Amino acid sequence: MHKLIASAASVALIAAAGAAQAETVKVGLIAPFSGPFAVWGKQFKQSVEAFQKVNGTSVNGNKIEVIYRDSGGINPAKTRQHATELILRSKVRFLTGFTMTPNALSVAQILNKTKIPAVIMNAATGFIVRKSPYYVRTSMTVGQYVMPTAVWASKVKKLKTAYILVSDYAPGHDAEKYFEKGFVSGGGKIVGKDRMALKTTDFAPFMERAAKSGAQSVYIFVPAGAPSTAAIREFAKRGLKDKGVVLLAGGEVQEIFLPAIGDAVVGTVSGMHYTETRDSDLNKRFRKALVDLHGPGAIPDIASVGAWDGMKLIYEAVRKFGPKVTGPQAIGMYKGMKWESPRGPVMIDPKERDIVQNVYLRRVEKRNGKLVNVDFYTSKMARDPWQLENPLKK
Repeated sequence: MHKLIASAASVALIAAAGAAQAETVKVGLIAPFSGPFAVWGKQFKQSVEAFQKVNGTSVNGNKIEVIYRDSGGINPAKTRQHATELILRSKVRFLTGFTMTPNALSVAQILNKTKIPAVIMNAATGFIVRKSPYYVRTSMTVGQYVMPTAVWASKVKKLKTAYILVSDYAPGHDAEKYFEKGFVSGGGKIVGKDRMALKTTDFAPFMERAAKSGAQSVYIFVPAGAPSTAAIREFAKRGLKDKGVVLLAGGEVQEIFLPAIGDAVVGTVSGMHYTETRDSDLNKRFRKALVDLHGPGAIPDIASVGAWDGMKLIYEAVRKFGPKVTGPQAIGMYKGMKWESPRGPVMIDPKERDIVQNVYLRRVEKRNGKLVNVDFYTSKMARDPWQLENPLKK
């Protein structure tokens, strides 16, 4: 009897010890939840909540708590302030979010001092990951999807000429550079290009110049939303679409923006790492999880898939190393990590800590009364061209 009591007591002590060891792992997500880019924060949050609905809010008994902070747009100072507070006061184990490049870059020194890993869910400038060994990215880079678009246009589609229109800021400059490089490499010629003010919504003079150039294609890189809607409509209004000129784009034709653009967008070709109509069980489950939780207004998009895979990285690190996972442990595990995403196969480059993934060429079609992107060509496991041009020194 005494042995049975002792044994029961031991089991109870072990269970109590296990319960005591379970902790809350805090994750700080910084993104715009107000201002002109608030849709990014909204989509990040919806995707995080859907991920936790499917995968649970704990890993091995350890609760995963996501704390949200509003950067309000392009605001490096506020982002840095939030990151400092989240690390020092909230004691987060991970930072994530980061829609814009300046915001992501603003926390590099903080990461270097605290060794807190930062999972970038969007910011797309190639060199970001070089600024701290604690960055890892689950989104894309501009060059990563622009180059395959340009190469397809000239080498596969056999378009001979292109006119380039980009917004005048760093990502736009990257887009211009890599589109020109990719298009020329395939035998094409750039017959003109313009850099436009970031807030431009009147594209009439630029499309007029593109029309007069006689180019077989026009490539645009402008902020998605009101600017991209205006640019695509102006392309059609100027008669370029009717003349058979091919409009080439990227994130401007994300699913969430198609209804606002209207039928003028039909036929637009874009390169991107995620397509809503991708026919895979994982993508269907991903989309169902978001819609089931948030309703039909929750449109899964590149922000959603970046957040979904960002949470996967965080969960896997806690699963392997426990609630006290360190930055070096997490980053070490991520290097070379491969998995199947709703977007397709992906890998974290073991040297750059950046994502390697398929880039899909898609065409906007109207199916059953709905505007959607449809894949027709795949550039397999693309890497960032800037990183390839500027290899890390040994």
